[in-house]
Amino acid sequence: MIHPGLTIVCTIAILAVIPGMSIQYREFLDRTGLRASVALTVLISAGSLLIWLLISLAIPSIWASPLEYPTAALAAVAGFLASLTVRDTTSHTLPAALFALAWTALVFVPIAIVVLFPTSVGIPLTAGPLDLGGALPVQVAVGAGALVVLTVARKWAVEDRSHVRPRSWLMLLSGLVTWGGWLLGFVGLELSVDSVVTPRIIVNSVIAPVLAAVGWLIAQRITSATTNAIGAVAGLFSGIVAISAGSAYFTPLWAGLTGLVAGIASALFVTRRVRATGRHAWFLVGAHLIAGVVGLLMVGLFGLGLGLVYDGQVTLFQVQFVSIAAVVLWSGLISLLLWLLVRQAARRGRRASADAATAT
Repeated sequence: MIHPGLTIVCTIAILAVIPGMSIQYREFLDRTGLRASVALTVLISAGSLLIWLLISLAIPSIWASPLEYPTAALAAVAGFLASLTVRDTTSHTLPAALFALAWTALVFVPIAIVVLFPTSVGIPLTAGPLDLGGALPVQVAVGAGALVVLTVARKWAVEDRSHVRPRSWLMLLSGLVTWGGWLLGFVGLELSVDSVVTPRIIVNSVIAPVLAAVGWLIAQRITSATTNAIGAVAGLFSGIVAISAGSAYFTPLWAGLTGLVAGIASALFVTRRVRATGRHAWFLVGAHLIAGVVGLLMVGLFGLGLGLVYDGQVTLFQVQFVSIAAVVLWSGLISLLLWLLVRQAARRGRRASADAATAT
């Protein structure tokens, strides 16, 4: 039975993570000015939310669902995150806004419909992946898009900000806000409160991020012989992403293992890429794509009653793997096409400005 008001609380909680993540990424990634950054974040988040609501109106089984508004909040989060790789390569706001809104319509919406509302497109509930927190349409899709954009955008990058050191206290505060928002969001996405699943979601959403932070610090110590508060926050965030798919499907032991593996894997990837390129935006790939993939695959292995270690069958693991591959390919392809269009438009704009300046 759906708990009254839970949908509203869930929607608000998910939307609340946007300011927390915005502060985190603003510290060392976004190249727009402060006011422009805030205005752009609000514009993209609101626009992405509206895009989901407008498209979902065409599918009665979705707009009548209690998941309609929480999914709209996930769209706002995904749109904001999708804009960050563009914001890392240019100080102009329009390309980032256009990219993010188009990405929401072409990537997030179809993936969310298939994953979160499978019966609306004729897919049986038992045939789809297990993904409580929208890891596929948000985390994996965003990370795959970031991977493509960062790979092809190397020659269209601006000032290297690898020397910028974020403020630890602000990162810690925003990290706690993000953690709390996602925890409430995961509880709400279950659409009910009971004495078994709800405590499990809460416990797992605490254990996994904590052990992911431990894993990140271990990897950081191995690769750079240092540990710091920024690494702890980064690990905490990768753990939140990793547990998003399976917070309702793990025992605390497997939740902790998922967080630990995600923290170590994400840290090793991010540390090496940042050191090689000087681009902190690779955190989007490590903390979203890699951590999200780890979490989804671990559900296939250790999901209660369904994973490989429980029933000896690889069916769920195969579904999780195929779903990940499909999302990565689709998001990567669309992100590449959108990026090329945005880059071409930006180049034409610069030529037009140069011609106008020459004429005067």
